[in-house]
Amino acid sequence: MPFFDYKDANIHYVDIDNRDDSSQGLPLIFIHGAGSSHICWALQLREFSKSNRTIAIDLSGHGKSDELSEEVSIEEGYALEVAGLVNHLELSDFILIGHSMGGCVAMSYSLKSDLVRPKSLVLVDTSPNLKLAELAPGLVKETLQDRFNFFNNKDHKNYSDAHRLKKLEEEMRLANPNVMLRDLNACNRFDIRDKVTAIDLPTFVLVGEHDDIISPEVVREFEADLPRSDLAVIRDASHTPMIEQHEEFNRLLYKFVKWTENTAGVQTSL
Repeated sequence: MPFFDYKDANIHYVDIDNRDDSSQGLPLIFIHGAGSSHICWALQLREFSKSNRTIAIDLSGHGKSDELSEEVSIEEGYALEVAGLVNHLELSDFILIGHSMGGCVAMSYSLKSDLVRPKSLVLVDTSPNLKLAELAPGLVKETLQDRFNFFNNKDHKNYSDAHRLKKLEEEMRLANPNVMLRDLNACNRFDIRDKVTAIDLPTFVLVGEHDDIISPEVVREFEADLPRSDLAVIRDASHTPMIEQHEEFNRLLYKFVKWTENTAGVQTSL
């Protein structure tokens, strides 16, 4: 179980590589959202590890990572934890992929000129002004009893992997209310709208068609300010398209990853 040290805390990550040729493809670093963990990316880690080295962090206080005593900050905390991971793994070329709050972390990382520069960014259901504290009911609309009943239902194995993963990801949020509260407070302080035009990296922005937390309209508005970006709206998905419509999400992500690799002159697997 891999960890690295950050401010005397053990930060957990997963590092999966099932490629036939380890010289092919760019590493992909996945960053989860508020109250979540690397588990939310399970359907991407499984698929993309066949063609790329896939890495997913548990930010401090999440998943299997230790909690830090200091106040949570997206720009000066979580973004630097990702930098710690990059340095620990001695990565020089990679694609940074973030969901919701994780997208804020990815944007914050990309704006720091003294860090290793990603080849491109993938931002999923996120915004440079992420006041999730005002939208918390959208994250916790189902009750803990609903989750308990689901996981104790003898028929739950009949659900698809995606459905069970979405339920598990939501269960984790409710099981860690203090972590969620810290994250929501950090999101409520986060506003980099005046810096978006400085994100001069190829950026792929994705959003669920029915996202009730960060609407496609909000995402379209901010995507228009990015200098080098493209946008995709995932049909029949809400705030977690990488789970709800994982096949379509993976198809679009795969195309962007291969485009980035071809543009960067990186050997890719077909």
